[in-house]
Amino acid sequence: MVRFSYLVALLFVFLLGVKGLGDGFGLLGSDFLDNFFRATENPFIGLIVGLLATTLMQSSSVTTSMVVALVAAPENPLPLANAVPMIMGANIGTTVTATIVSLGHIGRREEFRRAFPVAICHDLFNYFAVLVLLPIELMTGYLQRSAIALGSL
Repeated sequence: MVRFSYLVALLFVFLLGVKGLGDGFGLLGSDFLDNFFRATENPFIGLIVGLLATTLMQSSSVTTSMVVALVAAPENPLPLANAVPMIMGANIGTTVTATIVSLGHIGRREEFRRAFPVAICHDLFNYFAVLVLLPIELMTGYLQRSAIALGSL
């Protein structure tokens, strides 16, 4: 029971932090948000924004949480159609982090021989997932409709 209480408390703190992120973006001003949302209407720009944000912060969780906060924001929410490519970009951004970590083993030949191929495998998996899913999303809106359907449950 104590562990469950900790879990609920930590989930509350996490959700409070996500709300704080959304409120923080609101403080940037409506002009900034309007320009940002207009720029991310292009799915390739949204993909790059997600990739850069994750690479700079070294955390796809933070990027994803910020995107979720922006979509859920009561004023000027980020359209879900703009958010899907940003989340895909965050997934690609994690591959940059994995590759950088694997390069940290370059001085130890045997470790590097094992680490680098795993990082490349992670890279390729995420690249191919985006290469397959992004065109399907752009043509059909499948991921967006699925997210709305699951959210309405």
